[in-house]
Amino acid sequence: MMRYWGIDYIKCIYCSNYPLKLIVLDYVKESIDTAGLEKPLCRNYCGYLNESIQKNKEYPCNECLSIGIREAVLYCDKCNRWYPVINGILQMLRDNKRKESVEKEFLKKWSDKLPKQIVYEGKPFNLSNI
Repeated sequence: MMRYWGIDYIKCIYCSNYPLKLIVLDYVKESIDTAGLEKPLCRNYCGYLNESIQKNKEYPCNECLSIGIREAVLYCDKCNRWYPVINGILQMLRDNKRKESVEKEFLKKWSDKLPKQIVYEGKPFNLSNI
């Protein structure tokens, strides 16, 4: 399963924008042993709170780590590219390696929960001509 803390390490593969916006569509709560982990786990950006890490602030790392993300979108607001998370796995590939039919089905499935900008203007695929 994908976790929020992964956002701290990911930038857009096209324009290097950081951080990317995470839109969680489906998740599961899990029991995770966080004893012994140095907190905050994220060093620069907390994807769970959607903010830069600040010194001397307490972060809800235990709560964050208990969430397994099944379906989501990582979105780059600089170049308008979106990357799906399908079955807990981030599909972050170059445009020519992506499967248009799979990704359009993903957009159709989640179109009511995604911003219209992603659904109708997102790159490399969108639903503008359907």
